[in-house]
Amino acid sequence: MRARQVSANETRFPEPQVGEAIIVSKYAESRRKAVILHPDDFDLFERYRSIFAAREPYELRLTDTALAAHELGERGADEPDLDLESLERAL
Repeated sequence: MRARQVSANETRFPEPQVGEAIIVSKYAESRRKAVILHPDDFDLFERYRSIFAAREPYELRLTDTALAAHELGERGADEPDLDLESLERAL
């Protein structure tokens, strides 16, 4: 997982409590855009990832293909030259 830091001066978001995940959604809650975690919960998640680093569970793995497919989906436009059959096999 990639982490990107954004200055608090550049955005506004609610302050999560420890143990709370704030889901930012679009289109009447049918599409999640982001999840905001308390820093302590994010640290816990990172520790879990380091514990499982040698044998990372399938659910925590992101391949380059999966990341590319996600980016294509975020654009909101279909890619006419995308080979869906190959993509399905890769995922």
